[in-house]
Amino acid sequence: MTNNALSNIQKFHYLTASLKNEAKGVISNLQITSENFAVAWKLVTQRYNNQRLISMMHAKNLCCLPATKKSDASSLRQLINHVCSHMNALRALSLNVPIQDLMLNHLLLSALDAETQLEWELLTSSREDIPSTSDLITFLESRCRALEFLQNTQSMKTVTASPRQSTYGGKVSKPSYSNVVTHTRCTLCNGSHRLFKCDKFLKLQPQ
Repeated sequence: MTNNALSNIQKFHYLTASLKNEAKGVISNLQITSENFAVAWKLVTQRYNNQRLISMMHAKNLCCLPATKKSDASSLRQLINHVCSHMNALRALSLNVPIQDLMLNHLLLSALDAETQLEWELLTSSREDIPSTSDLITFLESRCRALEFLQNTQSMKTVTASPRQSTYGGKVSKPSYSNVVTHTRCTLCNGSHRLFKCDKFLKLQPQ
């Protein structure tokens, strides 16, 4: 066995000992050989060396700064170390976007509903680079236009619906009216005629 092969096996053992839980399960079925070390390392880095995920984690921490106490050097030092460590980690990643884009993206995504966040992740998950704030704004503008169109369409359907239709889907029937015939009774003889047409009334009139 060559020194290089022996070195790879030692690296494989060290890698296996360093991983836990789910990460260890990624390479658990690989036999520890010199050739499989490269395979194991590739599987682990593909799964966990996600530059976008790592950078967004640092941006989140930069947006959540620890509070300081009045006239307390220790808490102030903690704040300085917090900011510097995450800024240095982001610079070491050599990202394709400025750090302020990462922080703005984090703040924007935090304000969105779960469905919109999911659509953004599905849209950008296959990208190797990190989306800029301009990319995110373009996506939000597109979604906003789509939602406005759907809302206007629903409003038009409501306006054009028949106002004569009942809530049960049937037509509203027009009220029917019955003709009422009023019969006039003579106050003198109780006949079905007016007083001035009554024979008894006429006889009482002077000739």
